[in-house]
Amino acid sequence: MSYASDTTRPADADAPAPAADSAFPAPVFVGGSARSGTHAIGRLISADPRYHLVWESRFHCAAGGLTDLLAGATDLDTFCERVLGYWWQRGLRRDAGLHRVIGRQALEEAVRGFRAAYAGDPHEATRAFVHAVLDPSARAAGKPSWVDISGPNVPSAAPLHDLFGSARFIHMIRDGRAVTAAILRKRDMSDDREQAFAHWLRRVERSHRALEALPPGAAITISLEDLAAHDREESFRRVIEFLEIDDPGPMRDYFDREIRPERAHIGEWRERVSPADARWIERRYRRAARRLRREGVTWLPGSERTA
Repeated sequence: MSYASDTTRPADADAPAPAADSAFPAPVFVGGSARSGTHAIGRLISADPRYHLVWESRFHCAAGGLTDLLAGATDLDTFCERVLGYWWQRGLRRDAGLHRVIGRQALEEAVRGFRAAYAGDPHEATRAFVHAVLDPSARAAGKPSWVDISGPNVPSAAPLHDLFGSARFIHMIRDGRAVTAAILRKRDMSDDREQAFAHWLRRVERSHRALEALPPGAAITISLEDLAAHDREESFRRVIEFLEIDDPGPMRDYFDREIRPERAHIGEWRERVSPADARWIERRYRRAARRLRREGVTWLPGSERTA
């Protein structure tokens, strides 16, 4: 039995983006808390000939991004400044950001076009801008669409679904104790256990609200523990069927070779932190899990499976 559960409720003239009624789900947005397996599922999906992997572009879904712009939570000038500044090159080593998917001149041209078009039709301008920024890297890889693995994709799923009607959302989840321990071990994240746990809890709460607002069939929830270890075949099958993959061979090869329990450190979270931190994390997680389940978060990994 799997603890993962389904959730209910154009770029340039040379190569137009897939239409809203594309023959296959496009694009694909993967989201989840930090250290929850978004990179693993993104790599798996990109083994299919249809999807190019986009590394955490974030400009469309993060705080101050396109979905906030459409909601009136930021303004056009501030958004464009962040695209050309913070989202262009970020991270501890400045190795993350849009510079990985588009050249500087092309990005500046896309921003100018977006500015000019936004007042006339904000939604169409926003949709075209996302395609203008992300489609060229997919075309260069010889693929018709892409999968983006920005963590906030799921909390922003409702407005993204309004923009991209044939998009699909994959919500990656992981035991909150393992997430907290992994964040504490990551050098460029947090060494504060309160902060690390709060990140996981905040993302769970926001994702729950967002998933409830999506129409049936738009999203699927996958547990990293199930995908890597506890229920591998069923989890793989659900991803293949959800994305309507005709030939799962390339993804199957990658899955068998790369998605392994030891790579995900399944069941090892206690060994990865100090005993005092492990006891603190355990208490906080069990208390939060009880509350979340009372509030209807049915997809939370069961502590009896992930202890």
